[in-house]
Amino acid sequence: MFWIRELAGWALVVIALVLIQTGLGYVSNLDRPKVVEAAVVVIAGVGVLRAGVLLIRISTAARICRADRVQ
Repeated sequence: MFWIRELAGWALVVIALVLIQTGLGYVSNLDRPKVVEAAVVVIAGVGVLRAGVLLIRISTAARICRADRVQ
């Protein structure tokens, strides 16, 4: 079960990086930068990144506890 959590966590990290890159693309448009839209997308990306890292941490802790219980 912890492998599913870890894969979901890594998927969320990748999605968050894409969101942050999209937000930076909004700001780096020199003709018409969209600062407010970029802020919203980057904040959403940071939230998704935190959720992904949390899932990775939980799955790692579950794997360590399971390995400790077996020995």
